[in-house]
Amino acid sequence: SCLCGSAPCLLCGCCPSAKNSTVSRLLFTFFLFLGTLVSIIMIIPGVEKELHKLPGFCEGSGSVLGVQTHIDCGSFLGHKAVYRMGFAMAAFFFFFAMIMVCVRSSKDPRAAVQNGFWFFKFLILVGITVGAFYIPDGAFTSVWFYFGVVGSFLFILIQLILLIDFAHSWSQLWLRNAGESNAKGWSLGIVTFIFYATSTAAVVLLYVYYTKPEGCTEGKVLISINLILCLIVSAVSILPKI
Repeated sequence: SCLCGSAPCLLCGCCPSAKNSTVSRLLFTFFLFLGTLVSIIMIIPGVEKELHKLPGFCEGSGSVLGVQTHIDCGSFLGHKAVYRMGFAMAAFFFFFAMIMVCVRSSKDPRAAVQNGFWFFKFLILVGITVGAFYIPDGAFTSVWFYFGVVGSFLFILIQLILLIDFAHSWSQLWLRNAGESNAKGWSLGIVTFIFYATSTAAVVLLYVYYTKPEGCTEGKVLISINLILCLIVSAVSILPKI
């Protein structure tokens, strides 16, 4: 009943006060994390070489009990494989998003599908992923590339809006608490220092790992523009009129 019923009782047992909808979000997040992890493994340099060391796993890697495999491990790795994994994840989440259209209450029969049947959901995800690797190359990679570009742009835009909203809400909360308790601003100063120190370290790492002294002009320009914009926004945010 934990995997096939209407409630993921394994997690509910650990968090008895959690709602089904909350646990469902956690499990869907786990599916997303799992797909991301598989995609990362697919693009790690040297993975294909290691797979060829396993006897009978890849084509040309030897035989097991006289049986020679015909699996081309190259088709399971690289950016093309990541595109197919991304296609499978997008199809999976889009399917369940369509199921939940206009569902506004947990009493809706479709809510049971959203909050349960996790074993079958996992099988669906695995099935879509396996099927995606059987899609002929053709124009799939180039077409899905444009889907990825548009989707990633919208994702970053939505995340930026949510981040700005979170920062604004958090700032208002800190100001309200400071006004009610007459507390000094040292705690806010410490948090601000930590954030700026983290941002500075991130910029340094970007210059170290994504640029070279003799080249990578485009990377240098993009990182520098982002740094300059951050400095401008920081200066504008402390103006009295703002």
